[in-house]
Amino acid sequence: MSDSMIREKPTAFGSIRQNNIFNGHSPLKLFTHAKITITDIFKNIASYVNDSNTYLNDVIKSDRNLITNDKYKEIQQLKERVSRILSIISRDHMKVVFFGRTSNGKSTVMNAMLREKILPIGMGHTTNCFLQIEGTDKNEPSVLIPGSDELKSINNLSSIGNALSREKLDSDSLVKILWPKEKCRLIRDDVILVDSPGIDVSVNLDEWIEKYCLDADVFVLVISAEATIAGAEKKFLHHVAERLSNPNIFILMNRWDAIDNEPEMVELVKQQHLDRGLEFLCDELNLCQRKEAAEHRMFFISAREALLNRNVNISTLSKSGFNKAYKERLIEFNKFEHEFEKCISKTAVKTKFEQHTNRGKEILILLCETITNIINKSQTIKQESSEKLIETEDRNNFLERELILITELAKEKIRYVSEDVYQRVAQTLNDEIKRLYTLIEEFDRPFSSDYNQIPLYKQDLHRWVEQQLGTNLQNRLHTTLYNSLDIVHSEIKERIKSILLTNERKLFVDSIIPRSDFAISYRLDCSNLCSDFHEDIQFKFSLGLTSLWENFVQNQNKSTNYISSSLLNSSNDLFTTSKSSLVTLGISALIWRSIGWKMVAIIGSIYGSLYLYERLMWTKKAQERAFKRQYADYISAKMKLIVDLTSGNASAQVHQELSMYFAQTIHYVAMEKDDILDNIQEIKNEINHLKSYIDKGKKLTKQIDKIDHELNQFAKQYLLTDSTNITN
Repeated sequence: MSDSMIREKPTAFGSIRQNNIFNGHSPLKLFTHAKITITDIFKNIASYVNDSNTYLNDVIKSDRNLITNDKYKEIQQLKERVSRILSIISRDHMKVVFFGRTSNGKSTVMNAMLREKILPIGMGHTTNCFLQIEGTDKNEPSVLIPGSDELKSINNLSSIGNALSREKLDSDSLVKILWPKEKCRLIRDDVILVDSPGIDVSVNLDEWIEKYCLDADVFVLVISAEATIAGAEKKFLHHVAERLSNPNIFILMNRWDAIDNEPEMVELVKQQHLDRGLEFLCDELNLCQRKEAAEHRMFFISAREALLNRNVNISTLSKSGFNKAYKERLIEFNKFEHEFEKCISKTAVKTKFEQHTNRGKEILILLCETITNIINKSQTIKQESSEKLIETEDRNNFLERELILITELAKEKIRYVSEDVYQRVAQTLNDEIKRLYTLIEEFDRPFSSDYNQIPLYKQDLHRWVEQQLGTNLQNRLHTTLYNSLDIVHSEIKERIKSILLTNERKLFVDSIIPRSDFAISYRLDCSNLCSDFHEDIQFKFSLGLTSLWENFVQNQNKSTNYISSSLLNSSNDLFTTSKSSLVTLGISALIWRSIGWKMVAIIGSIYGSLYLYERLMWTKKAQERAFKRQYADYISAKMKLIVDLTSGNASAQVHQELSMYFAQTIHYVAMEKDDILDNIQEIKNEINHLKSYIDKGKKLTKQIDKIDHELNQFAKQYLLTDSTNITN
């Protein structure tokens, strides 16, 4: 088809309407602008739903039940719901269905409106099935037949949709004609036109309505002016009115140019058609008032003249053979188009977008209620958490103060008990040192003066003294020390339990039992203490000069250590034994010269008797007693040197034992304090999360207010106003 055939041509009549179209004031722009506006609004809603889903994905992770799972799933489904609405809006269009009896000129009317001879027209029954004309962005027109996705050439339309063709489809089939939007203003403005076969060729009117008419915005009934509205048309419209509320119906009295043959009958025939049409529209269907129907719903036209006028050059217009009064009929056709565009645009906006607007409001209300509920719950829980945080921090501060106080008191108590143990051990050990002589006398191992046996005797004596001293210390100190330890244990336990909250931890503290096998080790290492001890068990005459001299020296210097005298004795043993006889002889010579032999003999006899007595009495027992006496003197001196060390060691053991017990019990206080600190951090994190939920929720509610305002403005501008003029 050539460009000259499909190009829109301005008519000689109705130039004002054409200028309005070119200036962008076509009523059809109302639908276009409304569609763009509602699309932008729903894109904002889609973006808002995505933001809300992101927000709820974070909220649902909270264990505070800020939103139920059912409500969460319902909100998650809104994304798909909004996507479907956007998809529907993108496919929304203004739809008009032309119907009437066979050969009334339906296809001619559509061709005139499209300004192209697109649909097959002719005498008799021409349109065989439903033909739907809709826009395409492609440059070439095409045809899409039922049951196939293959686009066919527009040249096939005359054979596919023509009742006179051999290759005809069923009457209830729908053939889509995809017409380039750039070639037709109606198509470009989202208008879909549906041509139908004559309603008198089929009895399946209900099926037609269900398939192709329920989504129509306007119905155009084309009647031949040479006849009148008949029962078939009325029946069809009654079926439509039963399924659709207040359908928009136009009645076109076509072929009104035939009245030129009877000029005297024009007004009478016109009034007759008006009366019958108004009676049907206003009285039977109750669609509108008579005045409105007469001025805006019934038109007397000649589709043939309109199509012819729009497809010839202005220069040849006088030669085209128009009938008389064709100018008035062209003006009437233009008036019909204008009223049709106003009606279909307003109706389509309301029927197509009012429901979307209401659904958008429902979505916003649902989101607003959900988010507001989350904000309110979050604020309530945040307030409770803040109060709980204050209580927990107070508890932590109290526990910290009590922990410091208990630690100081425990240290003081442990120090006091340790010092008491020190004093008791020192006193008891000193008492036992005084009893060492008696203790050593009780050692009854057989004594031998043999050089090889004495070291063994010493070892046994060391062990005996060490064992007996340790046993005596344990027996004398055990009860007192353990009573002191028990008192401290009980005081620590009760004080710790008094600041613990959980019964479980109190039971754990009760389960801590002091060591039953604890015993103070006094560590009296006699072997090392007496490693330098050297006994002197050789016989010494008590009246010998060496003994007398030693006694004299000891009396003069009592501070001389026994260890030094022992060393002196051991170093002078040889002198004592080897020279005692010489000294005795010297003294005897002096006495003999002074007093004579008799007296010397008497004194010598007495002295010798004493010597002999002492020598005979120097038995193993005497040697053992001398050994034990020397050992007792030596170890007593050594023991006195380690009294402080032993007492300090015992005190340290008690201090360690009590400190370990205190550490075991205070551990549960530290655990509770750690739990409180963890709880404080958890509460702070929860408060931060709740604050985040509240802040984000408030931002989202502000977005709701903005989008709701846009919907209200849309409803006010497009749904509640009677104006259909939209300025670009």
